[in-house]
Amino acid sequence: MADREIRTEQQVKDKIKAFNKQRAGLLFAFIIFIGILIFSPAAEAEALPVCLTVFCSAIFLLCGAAFVISFRDLLLLLIVTTGIPAVLLGLGQIRFELFLILLLTNVGTVFTASITGKAVTRSFTNEIEEINRLKTEATTDALTHLLNRNGLEQAAGTAWALCKRDKKKVGVILADIDYFKSYNDTLGHPEGDNILRQVADSVKSCFRRETDIISRIGGDEFLIFLSEVNDDRILEMAQSLSSSIINLKVTTASENNPGDFLSVSIGVATSTPQPDDLLVDLYKAVDKALYRAKRAGRNCISFHDKLIQSGCLWRHHFL
Repeated sequence: MADREIRTEQQVKDKIKAFNKQRAGLLFAFIIFIGILIFSPAAEAEALPVCLTVFCSAIFLLCGAAFVISFRDLLLLLIVTTGIPAVLLGLGQIRFELFLILLLTNVGTVFTASITGKAVTRSFTNEIEEINRLKTEATTDALTHLLNRNGLEQAAGTAWALCKRDKKKVGVILADIDYFKSYNDTLGHPEGDNILRQVADSVKSCFRRETDIISRIGGDEFLIFLSEVNDDRILEMAQSLSSSIINLKVTTASENNPGDFLSVSIGVATSTPQPDDLLVDLYKAVDKALYRAKRAGRNCISFHDKLIQSGCLWRHHFL
């Protein structure tokens, strides 16, 4: 939550900078025009202090109207803008009545610009939050808050390109809940959704690196994309995931289930991507591995034509 708020705040600041930058050129032209209007009639030197005082207040008024300025910066501008007339007043160059009028005008500018700036900032914030919300909905599974298929393609595509460039090994784990339909049929869809959330939480607890990409790509399928991983490590993580699901102690709802509790079948595939390799080929490989795990009786891990059963007992299986 904090990271999202920080990111939103930075996006608002960037938008304000762009907003102010767009108006800077037009404001500069207005300042020159006003300067010509104010100073051109002042041929006599004694009129220059008055013109300078009015010009400073005019610039301040224009800046407050054109730009989004923080209250602190407005106060600094007020000090500068008021300081010049105060010095001229002290030197007897301008009358007190003029100084008072311009001071009140400048103070009014501060409060007006502050209120306007807050309104514009609030509008920018709401706009950015709405855009971010739509982006999140487009890439996130609403039930589990993991990435959906679209989010996976974006995140994994970037990670795949980086690993291909740096010649680093990647791995994919595809987990499918065993006989998940039986839970929906027996316990109802609300409880089935609750089971999916529990499985998602287990997946998140097993894969905590910032580079780990976790997604729910189907009704009961979860895909994890891992960068910079070797075969031993990815098998260890797959076993950890399998054990974590069983340790949820969700009683099986199907007599065909290979165990007493909820379990998953897992396919694993790895690759060191070459220039011409495609990510979709890695997905096909892990999908075939998952199919082998299901065909072998479920509740097991399939990797490189080998099967590892629950309980970490290896057996070779050339299919």
